[in-house]
Amino acid sequence: MQRYKHRQILDAAGVSVALDELAIKLDPLLGDDEVTAIPIMGGAMIFAADLVRRLPPGLVMDFIRIQTYGDSTSPQSEPKADWVPQPENVTGKHILLMDDILDTGRTMNYARNFLINEMGASKVTVAVLIDKPARRAIDIEPDAAAIDLAEDLFLVGVGLDFKGRYRNVPNLLALETGIDGMPIENEKWKISQ
Repeated sequence: MQRYKHRQILDAAGVSVALDELAIKLDPLLGDDEVTAIPIMGGAMIFAADLVRRLPPGLVMDFIRIQTYGDSTSPQSEPKADWVPQPENVTGKHILLMDDILDTGRTMNYARNFLINEMGASKVTVAVLIDKPARRAIDIEPDAAAIDLAEDLFLVGVGLDFKGRYRNVPNLLALETGIDGMPIENEKWKISQ
């Protein structure tokens, strides 16, 4: 993380505590239903892996991938599923739909509606690592969030990325951005290159 100016929002221990608390919030929402846990790939992969290990055993896991961001710091296109779960894991099932961040709401709204209207899910419970309502463009709220973030920050780590990088950082970091909205490189890093 030497390349970009950043600050730590939450260290790995803090992320772990937030995930423990999220699992407790989800327990009554999931109840005794047969649940299929579906992360929105690729950002939710790390968050989902950490979360489902905190939930009762017996979940079915499947995946959906929805493209919107490209190489930018904000969505660049309308959401579209290009990898969908197996129908038998969705039709008539209670879905735990997970994403790393709920910001504009477009991706989550698309995924929830797709799972219900196109694939026949009986219920969708939405869980996110970060709820960032400052950027909300669609009227959607998570059923449960690990972290509520009031500031409009560009985040990386714990599954969040910039151009596909930094998903594996265990801390939640905010990259400093310029007036163009892009992360600012550290001067020392530029000189060493």
